Amino acid sequence: MHTKSFSDGTVLMPWNPGPNDQRPGPVFVSVTDFLAGSEAEARDIYTAGLELGRTWPVMQGAVGLWLWGRPAEFRGGSISVWESERDMRRFVRWPVHTEIMRAWRGRVGIGLDSWRAEHFDAHDILTRAGDTIDRPHRHAA
Repeated sequence: MHTKSFSDGTVLMPWNPGPNDQRPGPVFVSVTDFLAGSEAEARDIYTAGLELGRTWPVMQGAVGLWLWGRPAEFRGGSISVWESERDMRRFVRWPVHTEIMRAWRGRVGIGLDSWRAEHFDAHDILTRAGDTIDRPHRHAA
């Protein structure tokens, strides 16, 4: 389902469907971008992302997810698609996710983008997400 050519050096993992993979109608998209300070931190972040990705098939409100990385830049993150913003926020408040974010707070730069789409279109979502990922990363304040 990869239809967007990201810049060289970007690795896009295969689509990881959620329980609402075939959902018609509007969706909410969230792009996260983590900037680690070292190769070791980047590996730890990728590992945490992969572990969270294993829960995806049962995540309430999840349409699906792509994980992405730019190993040479110590960057990576996710492109997640939800039924609604409320579903995404429920995931953000999930204790497992909260614990991971608390552990990394202040240690990594975080970039975010999100939007509502009238329907799921992988090409459109990956194009906009790619534009977000291709922008120079700025450390979170």
